[in-house]
Amino acid sequence: MKLAEDYLRLRSAYSGEKEGEPFRVTIDGLAEALYCTPRNARLILRKMTDAGLIRYAAGQGRGHRSELTFLADKRELVIRVAQQYVKQGDVQGALLWVKEQAGEPEVMQRFVDWLTGYFGYRTETTGEGRMVETLRLPVYRPIVTLDPVDAMYAFDTHLIRQIHATLVELEMDTGKVIPGVAHHWESSADACCWTFYLRKGVTFHDGMELTADDVKYSLLRVQQESNNHSWLSRDIVEICAESRNTIRMELRQPNVLFALFMSHTAAAILSRASGESGAGTVAGSLPVGAGPYRIAKLTPGMCVLEVFPDYYAARGLIDRIEVMVIPDTGGEWTVETNPGVLVVETGEARRQELKTWRRSRLVTGCSMLTINLAKPGILQTGSFRRALALAVDRSRMVRELGYPHASPCLGFHLELQPAAADPLYDPEEASRELKRSGYGGEALKLYAYRRHEQAAYWLQQQYGQAGIRLDVYILPWEELMKEERIREADLILFEALLSEGLLRQIEYLLSRYSFIRSMLDPGTQAEVDRLVGQLLQEAEPEVRDEAFQRLESWLIDRSTAVYLTYNEARVLSHPAQQGVRLNAAGWVDFKDIWFKGEG
Repeated sequence: MKLAEDYLRLRSAYSGEKEGEPFRVTIDGLAEALYCTPRNARLILRKMTDAGLIRYAAGQGRGHRSELTFLADKRELVIRVAQQYVKQGDVQGALLWVKEQAGEPEVMQRFVDWLTGYFGYRTETTGEGRMVETLRLPVYRPIVTLDPVDAMYAFDTHLIRQIHATLVELEMDTGKVIPGVAHHWESSADACCWTFYLRKGVTFHDGMELTADDVKYSLLRVQQESNNHSWLSRDIVEICAESRNTIRMELRQPNVLFALFMSHTAAAILSRASGESGAGTVAGSLPVGAGPYRIAKLTPGMCVLEVFPDYYAARGLIDRIEVMVIPDTGGEWTVETNPGVLVVETGEARRQELKTWRRSRLVTGCSMLTINLAKPGILQTGSFRRALALAVDRSRMVRELGYPHASPCLGFHLELQPAAADPLYDPEEASRELKRSGYGGEALKLYAYRRHEQAAYWLQQQYGQAGIRLDVYILPWEELMKEERIREADLILFEALLSEGLLRQIEYLLSRYSFIRSMLDPGTQAEVDRLVGQLLQEAEPEVRDEAFQRLESWLIDRSTAVYLTYNEARVLSHPAQQGVRLNAAGWVDFKDIWFKGEG
């Protein structure tokens, strides 16, 4: 790529010359154009000649000019180098390269057309005669971390489920806990002691057998207070590997849902032998899991998954998945020219309707504003927090913003049939509450991700009409996770994923890094802990649901958050693609995808 830059630099310096027509030059002039010494210029010219970019004949003797001929078409070279960037997993670098080097809009359009066609389904035959099926997927959000104990974002946890295995799994359709690595489990009568019996012969991607010691190692990692999901195992007082295939956990208090807890991605089983380096940071070594796919390549812009043929359950149907991160360019992304691509829509990009494609949708959660109750100031006033909830017209928000906003949301739960109207919106009462609060017009800091930017500015305008001033700050994914950002924010706009059920709701309430718990004051946190502890002791699902409703009502009465809209995820797929189904996280399980009529 450096050689291409040098060639384009020469083309710019001698812009009046045409390809295929020789012209006179001096080595000093070439060195000046290349910003190097004459000696280095000769080396670069030799490399360009070997690469077929130029033809160069050095002048013989002092004072004789040399002869240079450009051979490569500038536009073709720009596109070819951009393609190399993409194949290395750097789409952002490719777009930046084309933008800087092309100089002509049609070159960028040609590259985007090629990039569109690059995604989708491909088959190729290896030297051994084996057919390999590959699916390349564009994703419009970064991979922040693949370490199970730290992953908080839906796409990160989705990838973790493809790579790692857990003791048990949650069946989406029934809500039941089903066997995973553990084929059987049991608890004591008081739900304080849990024993899991592991399948024999389960192996990690490196060929090592998965044992109870690996389970113990993984759960001890979860317990470390510095990790995002230490809440998951905070009641565990003892972890005992009783045999190679038996693991027992003692709890300090009853938890009838502990088996459900073990289905969480944070409880994914890592190889003890792989150590901390195998946990799964993008900059570190590759994660070693026991899931249906292993990671073959991981960079900030690309994650390549290859099927793990020794997976203990059903083998993945696609041999290779290449996930490529598409950067935010501020424009639209279209895939209509390629019939083999699978696109999961989560609100980052707008697309033209594809009439022949299948579309599946699932209400995944709610967009909400969390209120920083731990910060001194006007947010400590209940009447002001109530004004925040009353001043938003959620029905209008759905109408004006459209997808992914589906319907008004009034609480921390999913409604089977949400209402189209917003019964909470009351601008007159909001005005009265605002006067009671003594609000003096001070600006509040609203933090949000890029994918929620449109909604953030819509809220800024809506609250401005009610007399409440918001300053909007759009931050990258990893930046908003930092404790100092959460402390300084007055409001955080995000989407709470609720389709994964009660466990995810408990996570938001107990994880100190969640945008809900992290913005509660210590007293509210303590009461939440007490109420959740009571909920976990209720063996009957109906009683447990009632306990959660009381907890939710208590939080709503304290105006700890402003619930806005239910959001949905959609997936677009070509009719030839089978097994395409949104899971509870709003993504598609790669191992279930296959292509009709192929192979």
